[in-house]
Amino acid sequence: MANYIVWGLFIFALCFLGFFFKKRVNENRAHRQKAAMEYEAKKERYSYLRPGVLETCPREDVTAAALFHCMRKENDDFDHYFEKMNESERTVYGIYMITSSLEGRNASLHSFFLSPASQPYVPMVVDIFERVGAHEIADLMKAARRFAEIIENDEEDDEDDPEMGDYSRYNFSDFTNEFVTLVSTTNLGEKLTQYVLDHKEDFYDTDIPGEDKEGDEIDEKRISDEI
Repeated sequence: MANYIVWGLFIFALCFLGFFFKKRVNENRAHRQKAAMEYEAKKERYSYLRPGVLETCPREDVTAAALFHCMRKENDDFDHYFEKMNESERTVYGIYMITSSLEGRNASLHSFFLSPASQPYVPMVVDIFERVGAHEIADLMKAARRFAEIIENDEEDDEDDPEMGDYSRYNFSDFTNEFVTLVSTTNLGEKLTQYVLDHKEDFYDTDIPGEDKEGDEIDEKRISDEI
């Protein structure tokens, strides 16, 4: 009899846990769906940035707006988008390229230096962080870039290498962990937001599909009425 009671309680516990597990899974699914819908809404809203929009949108959306604008430029002309970007756009998008290289399992900062898509940003990897005022990250990236060169060229690791600075004993696992730490402790997100606002004119689009055509139709109607 005691065994039946134990098994009954065990089965009840499994059912109880299963109910709450299923509820949690459904909540997580709903949360992901909501996040995906919000992402798509912002992507559509900010793919083209009309003059003045960065001054009126929520501050927490400023960097995202600049990024969606840059992503749209890349999608429009992948082979030549980099040449068509100005310095401010390259700065923001370059930092995005670095941080996005750390997504997924076994993420490493080394993947940024190895990816063909990242190559236009490698020479400017120090400058882009200096421009936004993230000087500690700039020093880290200078050493990381040098370490990537050492690995690529199969050079001897020199502890007195001036470009390695205080990071002469780091490997890419160390560089990755330090980068993640500095991103959060040096308030990189706020620095990026302020940089975009300080250079907002560089992100505005003057040629927005549909709007010029609409303006032409209005002018034609006005001219027709005057005649």
